[in-house]
Amino acid sequence: MKSNILLLLLFLVAFAICQEDDSTGDETSASDTSSAIASETSSAIASEITATSTAIDNESSAVLTATSTVSSDATSQPTSIETDLPTVNKTVNPTVCQNLQQLYNSLNGNTWIVRTGWDSTNMSTCCSWYNVHCNSIGQVLKLDLAYNNLVGQLPNNFDQFPDLQNIDLSNNNISGSVPASIGKLASLKSINLDVNQLSGGLPAGLSTLVNLTNIHLKNNSFNGTIPDAWANMKSLQNLYLSNNNLTGTFPTVVTQMTSLQSLYLDNNALNGFLPANLGSASSLVQLNIKDNHLLGNIPASVGNMTNLQSLVMSHQMLNGSIPEEIYSLLKLEVLDLSNNRLTGNLSPKLGQLVNVKKLNLGHNAITGPIPSQIDQLTKLESLNLNYNALNGQFPSSMAPPALGYCYMIPNQFQSCPDQSIINNPQSLAFQCSVDCVVKTNKKKNNAVGNQTNLFVATLITMIAAAELLM
Repeated sequence: MKSNILLLLLFLVAFAICQEDDSTGDETSASDTSSAIASETSSAIASEITATSTAIDNESSAVLTATSTVSSDATSQPTSIETDLPTVNKTVNPTVCQNLQQLYNSLNGNTWIVRTGWDSTNMSTCCSWYNVHCNSIGQVLKLDLAYNNLVGQLPNNFDQFPDLQNIDLSNNNISGSVPASIGKLASLKSINLDVNQLSGGLPAGLSTLVNLTNIHLKNNSFNGTIPDAWANMKSLQNLYLSNNNLTGTFPTVVTQMTSLQSLYLDNNALNGFLPANLGSASSLVQLNIKDNHLLGNIPASVGNMTNLQSLVMSHQMLNGSIPEEIYSLLKLEVLDLSNNRLTGNLSPKLGQLVNVKKLNLGHNAITGPIPSQIDQLTKLESLNLNYNALNGQFPSSMAPPALGYCYMIPNQFQSCPDQSIINNPQSLAFQCSVDCVVKTNKKKNNAVGNQTNLFVATLITMIAAAELLM
Protein backbone atom coordinates (compact mmCIF):
# COMPACT_ATOMS: atom_id res chain seq x y z
CA MET A 1 0.00 0.00 0.00
CA LYS A 2 2.77 2.44 0.95
CA SER A 3 4.69 1.61 -2.23
CA ASN A 4 1.62 2.53 -4.36
CA ILE A 5 1.42 5.96 -2.71
CA LEU A 6 5.13 6.53 -3.29
CA LEU A 7 4.86 5.65 -6.98
CA LEU A 8 1.90 7.99 -7.35
CA LEU A 9 3.80 10.88 -5.79
CA LEU A 10 6.81 10.27 -8.05
CA PHE A 11 4.48 10.30 -11.05
CA LEU A 12 3.07 13.68 -10.05
CA VAL A 13 6.52 15.18 -9.64
CA ALA A 14 7.60 13.89 -13.05
CA PHE A 15 4.39 15.18 -14.64
CA ALA A 16 4.92 18.63 -13.17
CA ILE A 17 8.47 18.78 -14.50
CA CYS A 18 7.28 17.78 -17.98
CA GLN A 19 4.61 20.47 -17.97
CA GLU A 20 7.17 23.18 -17.15
CA ASP A 21 9.46 22.06 -19.97
CA ASP A 22 6.62 21.98 -22.60
CA SER A 23 6.60 25.57 -24.08
CA THR A 24 4.03 24.89 -26.89
CA GLY A 25 1.24 23.49 -24.71
CA ASP A 26 -1.94 25.26 -23.71
CA GLU A 27 -1.29 26.70 -20.27
CA THR A 28 -4.93 26.95 -19.36
CA SER A 29 -5.67 23.42 -20.51
CA ALA A 30 -2.58 22.09 -18.77
CA SER A 31 -3.53 23.90 -15.63
CA ASP A 32 -7.05 22.50 -15.71
CA THR A 33 -5.78 19.03 -16.44
CA SER A 34 -3.18 19.29 -13.72
CA SER A 35 -5.74 20.50 -11.23
CA ALA A 36 -8.03 17.62 -12.08
CA ILE A 37 -5.26 15.09 -11.73
CA ALA A 38 -4.08 16.71 -8.50
CA SER A 39 -7.60 16.63 -7.15
CA GLU A 40 -8.03 12.98 -8.02
CA THR A 41 -4.59 12.15 -6.63
CA SER A 42 -5.25 13.99 -3.37
CA SER A 43 -8.48 12.06 -2.92
CA ALA A 44 -6.69 8.79 -3.61
CA ILE A 45 -3.85 9.65 -1.22
CA ALA A 46 -6.30 10.66 1.48
CA SER A 47 -8.15 7.39 1.06
CA GLU A 48 -4.91 5.42 1.23
CA ILE A 49 -3.74 7.30 4.36
CA THR A 50 -7.10 6.79 6.05
CA ALA A 51 -7.00 3.07 5.28
CA THR A 52 -3.41 2.80 6.51
CA SER A 53 -4.22 4.69 9.70
CA THR A 54 -7.20 2.44 10.36
CA ALA A 55 -5.04 -0.68 9.86
CA ILE A 56 -2.35 0.65 12.20
CA ASP A 57 -4.96 1.51 14.84
CA ASN A 58 -6.40 -2.00 14.54
CA GLU A 59 -2.92 -3.54 14.92
CA SER A 60 -2.10 -1.32 17.92
CA SER A 61 -5.38 -2.27 19.52
CA ALA A 62 -4.59 -5.93 19.00
CA VAL A 63 -1.09 -5.51 20.55
CA LEU A 64 -2.48 -3.61 23.54
CA THR A 65 -5.11 -6.28 24.04
CA ALA A 66 -2.46 -9.03 23.93
CA THR A 67 -0.19 -7.12 26.32
CA SER A 68 -3.07 -6.58 28.68
CA THR A 69 -3.79 -10.30 28.60
CA VAL A 70 -0.13 -11.22 29.33
CA SER A 71 0.03 -8.64 32.13
CA SER A 72 -3.15 -10.00 33.62
CA ASP A 73 -1.81 -13.56 33.45
CA ALA A 74 1.51 -12.52 35.02
CA THR A 75 -0.30 -10.83 37.87
CA SER A 76 -2.60 -13.73 38.59
CA GLN A 77 0.09 -16.47 38.28
CA PRO A 78 3.92 -16.09 38.70
CA THR A 79 6.23 -17.45 36.01
CA SER A 80 8.25 -20.58 36.71
CA ILE A 81 11.46 -18.48 37.16
CA GLU A 82 9.85 -16.34 39.83
CA THR A 83 8.55 -19.45 41.54
CA ASP A 84 12.08 -20.89 41.76
CA LEU A 85 13.61 -17.76 43.35
CA PRO A 86 13.57 -17.54 47.17
CA THR A 87 11.69 -14.75 48.80
CA VAL A 88 14.35 -12.23 49.89
CA ASN A 89 13.72 -10.77 53.30
CA LYS A 90 16.48 -8.49 54.56
CA THR A 91 14.60 -7.57 57.71
CA VAL A 92 16.67 -8.89 60.60
CA ASN A 93 15.89 -9.55 64.22
CA PRO A 94 16.71 -6.23 65.93
CA THR A 95 18.73 -8.11 68.58
CA VAL A 96 21.18 -9.27 65.88
CA CYS A 97 21.68 -5.71 64.68
CA GLN A 98 22.13 -4.49 68.22
CA ASN A 99 24.88 -7.08 68.79
CA LEU A 100 26.60 -6.03 65.57
CA GLN A 101 26.51 -2.46 66.78
CA GLN A 102 28.12 -3.60 70.02
CA LEU A 103 31.00 -4.89 67.89
CA TYR A 104 31.09 -1.52 66.16
CA ASN A 105 31.27 0.36 69.46
CA SER A 106 33.88 -1.98 70.98
CA LEU A 107 36.20 -1.52 68.01
CA ASN A 108 35.95 2.29 67.75
CA GLY A 109 33.63 2.25 64.78
CA ASN A 110 33.76 6.01 64.34
CA THR A 111 37.41 5.62 63.22
CA TRP A 112 36.76 2.84 60.70
CA ILE A 113 37.82 3.52 57.14
CA VAL A 114 34.43 2.36 55.85
CA ARG A 115 31.43 2.17 58.18
CA THR A 116 28.43 2.54 55.91
CA GLY A 117 25.26 1.66 57.83
CA TRP A 118 27.03 0.63 61.04
CA ASP A 119 26.07 3.88 62.81
CA SER A 120 22.42 3.48 61.80
CA THR A 121 19.60 3.82 64.32
CA ASN A 122 17.46 1.36 62.33
CA MET A 123 17.94 -1.96 64.08
CA SER A 124 16.37 -4.12 61.38
CA THR A 125 18.50 -3.41 58.32
CA CYS A 126 22.00 -4.56 59.35
CA CYS A 127 22.23 -6.97 56.40
CA SER A 128 22.82 -3.86 54.28
CA TRP A 129 25.63 -2.60 56.50
CA TYR A 130 29.17 -2.55 55.10
CA ASN A 131 30.45 -6.11 54.51
CA VAL A 132 27.78 -7.84 56.56
CA HIS A 133 26.74 -10.81 54.43
CA CYS A 134 23.38 -12.45 55.07
CA ASN A 135 21.31 -15.18 53.48
CA SER A 136 17.82 -14.68 52.05
CA ILE A 137 16.13 -14.90 55.45
CA GLY A 138 18.38 -12.40 57.21
CA GLN A 139 20.83 -14.73 58.95
CA VAL A 140 24.36 -13.28 59.23
CA LEU A 141 26.76 -15.67 57.49
CA LYS A 142 29.93 -13.61 57.05
CA LEU A 143 31.70 -10.61 58.58
CA ASP A 144 34.50 -9.16 56.46
CA LEU A 145 36.08 -6.09 58.04
CA ALA A 146 39.71 -6.66 57.05
CA TYR A 147 41.97 -3.63 56.53
CA ASN A 148 39.43 -1.29 58.12
CA ASN A 149 41.26 0.23 61.11
CA LEU A 150 39.42 -1.71 63.79
CA VAL A 151 40.91 -0.69 67.14
CA GLY A 152 40.12 -2.17 70.54
CA GLN A 153 39.04 -5.51 71.98
CA LEU A 154 36.52 -7.98 70.62
CA PRO A 155 33.24 -8.17 72.56
CA ASN A 156 32.21 -11.53 73.99
CA ASN A 157 28.92 -11.73 72.11
CA PHE A 158 29.73 -13.78 69.01
CA ASP A 159 27.35 -16.49 70.18
CA GLN A 160 24.56 -14.12 69.15
CA PHE A 161 25.41 -14.94 65.51
CA PRO A 162 24.81 -18.71 65.52
CA ASP A 163 24.79 -18.97 61.72
CA LEU A 164 28.13 -17.22 61.19
CA GLN A 165 30.39 -19.21 58.85
CA ASN A 166 33.22 -16.82 58.05
CA ILE A 167 34.97 -14.15 60.12
CA ASP A 168 37.69 -11.97 58.58
CA LEU A 169 38.96 -9.18 60.84
CA SER A 170 42.56 -9.39 59.65
CA ASN A 171 45.05 -6.54 59.26
CA ASN A 172 43.62 -4.27 61.94
CA ASN A 173 44.68 -3.18 65.44
CA ILE A 174 42.56 -5.51 67.55
CA SER A 175 44.08 -6.29 70.94
CA GLY A 176 43.27 -8.49 73.92
CA SER A 177 42.34 -12.15 73.74
CA VAL A 178 40.01 -14.11 71.47
CA PRO A 179 36.61 -14.19 73.22
CA ALA A 180 35.35 -17.58 74.35
CA SER A 181 32.01 -16.99 72.62
CA ILE A 182 33.65 -17.64 69.23
CA GLY A 183 33.94 -21.26 70.34
CA LYS A 184 30.13 -21.49 70.25
CA LEU A 185 29.81 -20.76 66.54
CA ALA A 186 28.89 -24.26 65.46
CA SER A 187 28.63 -23.28 61.77
CA LEU A 188 32.01 -21.52 61.62
CA LYS A 189 34.23 -22.65 58.75
CA SER A 190 36.94 -19.99 58.63
CA ILE A 191 38.37 -17.45 61.07
CA ASN A 192 41.01 -14.93 60.01
CA LEU A 193 42.50 -12.67 62.67
CA ASP A 194 45.94 -12.32 61.03
CA VAL A 195 48.06 -9.23 61.63
CA ASN A 196 46.55 -7.77 64.77
CA GLN A 197 47.77 -7.31 68.34
CA LEU A 198 45.95 -10.24 69.91
CA SER A 199 47.60 -11.91 72.88
CA GLY A 200 47.07 -14.59 75.48
CA GLY A 201 46.68 -18.29 74.82
CA LEU A 202 45.20 -19.86 71.74
CA PRO A 203 41.45 -20.35 72.26
CA ALA A 204 40.85 -23.96 73.31
CA GLY A 205 37.14 -23.52 72.56
CA LEU A 206 37.79 -23.72 68.84
CA SER A 207 38.20 -27.47 69.29
CA THR A 208 34.42 -27.93 69.41
CA LEU A 209 33.91 -26.42 65.96
CA VAL A 210 33.64 -29.54 63.83
CA ASN A 211 33.14 -27.58 60.58
CA LEU A 212 36.20 -25.37 60.99
CA THR A 213 38.62 -25.71 58.05
CA ASN A 214 40.78 -22.56 58.26
CA ILE A 215 42.48 -20.85 61.22
CA HIS A 216 44.54 -17.75 60.45
CA LEU A 217 46.16 -16.24 63.56
CA LYS A 218 49.61 -15.27 62.27
CA ASN A 219 51.41 -12.03 63.14
CA ASN A 220 49.98 -11.56 66.61
CA SER A 221 51.35 -12.05 70.11
CA PHE A 222 49.79 -15.36 71.14
CA ASN A 223 51.79 -17.33 73.68
CA GLY A 224 51.78 -20.77 75.23
CA THR A 225 51.21 -23.95 73.27
CA ILE A 226 48.63 -25.35 70.89
CA PRO A 227 45.82 -26.74 73.08
CA ASP A 228 45.64 -30.54 73.19
CA ALA A 229 41.90 -30.26 72.58
CA TRP A 230 42.63 -29.06 69.04
CA ALA A 231 43.30 -32.70 68.15
CA ASN A 232 39.52 -33.00 67.78
CA MET A 233 39.48 -30.67 64.78
CA LYS A 234 39.35 -33.39 62.16
CA SER A 235 38.10 -31.02 59.44
CA LEU A 236 40.89 -28.47 59.86
CA GLN A 237 42.87 -28.03 56.63
CA ASN A 238 44.93 -24.86 57.10
CA LEU A 239 46.58 -23.67 60.31
CA TYR A 240 48.61 -20.45 60.21
CA LEU A 241 50.32 -19.50 63.48
CA SER A 242 53.47 -17.81 62.15
CA ASN A 243 55.10 -14.88 63.93
CA ASN A 244 53.74 -15.32 67.44
CA ASN A 245 55.33 -16.13 70.80
CA LEU A 246 54.38 -19.80 70.99
CA THR A 247 56.62 -21.88 73.24
CA GLY A 248 57.09 -25.46 74.34
CA THR A 249 57.98 -28.48 72.28
CA PHE A 250 56.75 -29.19 68.80
CA PRO A 251 52.97 -29.73 69.11
CA THR A 252 52.33 -33.41 68.48
CA VAL A 253 48.63 -32.58 68.44
CA VAL A 254 49.00 -31.64 64.76
CA THR A 255 49.75 -35.26 63.87
CA GLN A 256 46.17 -36.07 64.90
CA MET A 257 44.59 -33.49 62.58
CA THR A 258 43.87 -35.94 59.83
CA SER A 259 42.78 -33.36 57.23
CA LEU A 260 45.56 -30.83 57.82
CA GLN A 261 47.23 -29.68 54.60
CA SER A 262 49.07 -26.47 55.54
CA LEU A 263 50.91 -25.94 58.83
CA TYR A 264 52.84 -22.72 59.45
CA LEU A 265 54.62 -22.45 62.82
CA ASP A 266 57.57 -20.35 61.66
CA ASN A 267 59.02 -17.50 63.71
CA ASN A 268 57.96 -18.68 67.16
CA ALA A 269 59.93 -19.94 70.14
CA LEU A 270 59.34 -23.70 69.93
CA ASN A 271 62.11 -25.83 71.40
CA GLY A 272 63.10 -29.43 71.97
CA PHE A 273 63.17 -32.29 69.51
CA LEU A 274 60.98 -33.02 66.54
CA PRO A 275 58.61 -35.89 67.40
CA ALA A 276 59.53 -39.29 66.01
CA ASN A 277 55.98 -39.65 64.65
CA LEU A 278 56.06 -36.38 62.71
CA GLY A 279 55.36 -38.37 59.56
CA SER A 280 51.92 -39.26 60.92
CA ALA A 281 50.78 -35.90 59.58
CA SER A 282 50.68 -37.56 56.19
CA SER A 283 48.03 -35.23 54.75
CA LEU A 284 50.35 -32.22 54.93
CA VAL A 285 51.16 -30.44 51.68
CA GLN A 286 53.04 -27.50 53.21
CA LEU A 287 55.09 -27.56 56.42
CA ASN A 288 57.00 -24.49 57.58
CA ILE A 289 58.67 -24.48 61.01
CA LYS A 290 61.67 -22.23 60.31
CA ASP A 291 63.08 -19.77 62.86
CA ASN A 292 62.42 -21.69 66.07
CA HIS A 293 64.79 -23.36 68.55
CA LEU A 294 64.31 -26.97 67.54
CA LEU A 295 67.21 -29.40 67.75
CA GLY A 296 68.12 -33.03 67.18
CA ASN A 297 67.75 -35.19 64.10
CA ILE A 298 65.15 -34.89 61.38
CA PRO A 299 62.98 -37.98 62.04
CA ALA A 300 62.99 -40.67 59.38
CA SER A 301 59.19 -40.78 59.52
CA VAL A 302 59.16 -37.58 57.45
CA GLY A 303 59.35 -39.92 54.49
CA ASN A 304 55.72 -40.87 55.14
CA MET A 305 54.56 -37.35 54.30
CA THR A 306 54.29 -38.21 50.64
CA ASN A 307 51.94 -35.32 49.84
CA LEU A 308 54.49 -32.68 50.82
CA GLN A 309 55.22 -30.05 48.21
CA SER A 310 57.04 -27.63 50.51
CA LEU A 311 59.23 -28.52 53.50
CA VAL A 312 60.95 -25.63 55.29
CA MET A 313 62.96 -26.35 58.48
CA SER A 314 65.63 -23.67 58.23
CA HIS A 315 67.24 -21.58 60.99
CA GLN A 316 67.13 -24.19 63.75
CA MET A 317 69.71 -26.31 65.55
CA LEU A 318 68.93 -29.55 63.73
CA ASN A 319 71.88 -31.93 63.42
CA GLY A 320 72.81 -35.31 62.03
CA SER A 321 72.62 -36.26 58.40
CA ILE A 322 69.72 -35.68 56.05
CA PRO A 323 67.58 -38.84 56.32
CA GLU A 324 67.48 -40.96 53.17
CA GLU A 325 63.69 -41.13 53.51
CA ILE A 326 63.40 -37.45 52.64
CA TYR A 327 64.37 -38.26 49.07
CA SER A 328 61.19 -40.30 48.64
CA LEU A 329 59.06 -37.15 48.79
CA LEU A 330 58.59 -37.06 45.04
CA LYS A 331 56.11 -34.16 45.07
CA LEU A 332 58.53 -31.78 46.76
CA GLU A 333 58.98 -28.44 45.01
CA VAL A 334 60.67 -26.60 47.88
CA LEU A 335 63.22 -28.12 50.27
CA ASP A 336 64.88 -25.69 52.67
CA LEU A 337 67.04 -27.13 55.47
CA SER A 338 69.50 -24.23 55.55
CA ASN A 339 71.10 -22.66 58.61
CA ASN A 340 71.22 -25.78 60.75
CA ARG A 341 74.02 -28.11 61.87
CA LEU A 342 73.46 -30.93 59.40
CA THR A 343 76.41 -33.17 58.57
CA GLY A 344 77.19 -36.15 56.37
CA ASN A 345 77.26 -36.51 52.60
CA LEU A 346 74.62 -35.71 50.02
CA SER A 347 72.99 -38.91 48.88
CA PRO A 348 72.83 -39.89 45.19
CA LYS A 349 69.09 -40.27 45.86
CA LEU A 350 68.93 -36.47 45.67
CA GLY A 351 68.28 -36.99 41.97
CA GLN A 352 64.89 -38.52 42.79
CA LEU A 353 63.45 -35.12 43.72
CA VAL A 354 62.59 -34.44 40.10
CA ASN A 355 59.97 -31.78 40.90
CA VAL A 356 62.18 -29.65 43.12
CA LYS A 357 62.41 -25.99 42.09
CA LYS A 358 64.15 -24.58 45.15
CA LEU A 359 66.85 -26.49 47.04
CA ASN A 360 68.55 -24.73 49.93
CA LEU A 361 71.01 -26.66 52.09
CA GLY A 362 73.33 -23.73 52.73
CA HIS A 363 74.98 -22.90 56.07
CA ASN A 364 75.39 -26.44 57.38
CA ALA A 365 78.38 -28.79 57.73
CA ILE A 366 77.63 -31.12 54.82
CA THR A 367 80.71 -32.85 53.37
CA GLY A 368 81.71 -34.86 50.35
CA PRO A 369 81.13 -34.21 46.66
CA ILE A 370 77.98 -33.08 44.96
CA PRO A 371 76.43 -36.25 43.53
CA SER A 372 76.28 -36.32 39.76
CA GLN A 373 72.58 -37.25 39.99
CA ILE A 374 71.87 -33.60 40.73
CA ASP A 375 71.68 -33.11 36.97
CA GLN A 376 68.34 -34.97 37.07
CA LEU A 377 66.72 -32.00 38.82
CA THR A 378 65.62 -30.48 35.53
CA LYS A 379 63.07 -28.13 37.15
CA LEU A 380 65.59 -26.60 39.55
CA GLU A 381 65.42 -22.80 39.62
CA SER A 382 67.40 -21.95 42.75
CA LEU A 383 70.27 -23.94 44.28
CA ASN A 384 72.07 -22.94 47.49
CA LEU A 385 74.82 -25.14 48.86
CA ASN A 386 77.09 -22.40 50.19
CA TYR A 387 78.87 -22.42 53.54
CA ASN A 388 79.29 -26.17 53.80
CA ALA A 389 82.36 -28.41 53.52
CA LEU A 390 81.63 -29.87 50.09
CA ASN A 391 84.63 -30.90 48.03
CA GLY A 392 85.59 -32.57 44.79
CA GLN A 393 84.72 -31.53 41.29
CA PHE A 394 81.61 -29.60 40.46
CA PRO A 395 79.42 -31.84 38.22
CA SER A 396 80.24 -30.74 34.70
CA SER A 397 77.01 -32.26 33.37
CA MET A 398 74.79 -30.23 35.65
CA ALA A 399 72.80 -27.81 33.48
CA PRO A 400 69.20 -27.46 34.70
CA PRO A 401 67.48 -25.34 32.04
CA ALA A 402 65.57 -23.27 34.62
CA LEU A 403 68.50 -22.65 36.99
CA GLY A 404 68.86 -18.93 37.58
CA TYR A 405 70.46 -18.71 41.03
CA CYS A 406 73.30 -20.92 42.20
CA TYR A 407 75.21 -20.31 45.43
CA MET A 408 78.12 -22.68 46.10
CA ILE A 409 80.96 -20.81 47.76
CA PRO A 410 82.59 -21.02 50.20
CA ASN A 411 83.14 -24.75 50.01
CA GLN A 412 86.23 -26.78 49.18
CA PHE A 413 85.65 -27.51 45.50
CA GLN A 414 88.62 -28.22 43.26
CA SER A 415 86.75 -26.39 40.51
CA CYS A 416 84.02 -23.79 40.33
CA PRO A 417 80.78 -23.95 38.37
CA ASP A 418 81.16 -23.16 34.70
CA GLN A 419 79.54 -19.89 33.75
CA SER A 420 77.81 -21.55 30.86
CA ILE A 421 75.50 -23.51 33.17
CA ILE A 422 74.17 -20.39 34.86
CA ASN A 423 71.31 -18.63 33.10
CA ASN A 424 71.89 -15.54 35.23
CA PRO A 425 75.61 -14.67 34.89
CA GLN A 426 75.31 -11.88 37.44
CA SER A 427 74.75 -14.42 40.21
CA LEU A 428 78.24 -15.82 39.59
CA ALA A 429 79.77 -12.64 41.04
CA PHE A 430 78.12 -13.47 44.34
CA GLN A 431 78.51 -17.24 44.41
CA CYS A 432 82.21 -17.71 43.78
CA SER A 433 85.10 -16.32 45.74
CA VAL A 434 87.66 -14.45 43.66
CA ASP A 435 90.50 -16.80 44.61
CA CYS A 436 88.57 -19.86 43.52
CA VAL A 437 87.60 -18.42 40.16
CA VAL A 438 91.09 -17.10 39.41
CA LYS A 439 92.88 -20.33 40.37
CA THR A 440 90.44 -22.49 38.46
CA ASN A 441 90.60 -20.43 35.32
CA LYS A 442 94.42 -20.15 35.43
CA LYS A 443 94.69 -23.93 35.38
CA LYS A 444 92.29 -24.10 32.48
CA ASN A 445 94.23 -21.44 30.58
CA ASN A 446 97.55 -23.23 31.10
CA ALA A 447 96.11 -26.50 29.84
CA VAL A 448 93.84 -25.31 27.08
CA GLY A 449 94.95 -21.75 26.39
CA ASN A 450 91.43 -20.46 26.84
CA GLN A 451 91.85 -16.67 26.98
CA THR A 452 88.11 -16.15 27.36
CA ASN A 453 88.07 -17.82 30.77
CA LEU A 454 90.94 -15.61 31.94
CA PHE A 455 89.07 -12.51 30.80
CA VAL A 456 85.94 -13.63 32.65
CA ALA A 457 87.92 -14.33 35.83
CA THR A 458 89.65 -10.95 35.65
CA LEU A 459 86.32 -9.21 35.09
CA ILE A 460 84.79 -10.94 38.11
CA THR A 461 87.86 -9.98 40.17
CA MET A 462 87.37 -6.34 39.24
CA ILE A 463 83.67 -6.50 40.10
CA ALA A 464 84.36 -8.07 43.47
CA ALA A 465 87.11 -5.54 44.22
CA ALA A 466 84.80 -2.68 43.32
CA GLU A 467 82.13 -4.07 45.64
CA LEU A 468 84.67 -4.27 48.49
CA LEU A 469 85.71 -0.64 47.94
CA MET A 470 82.07 0.48 47.97
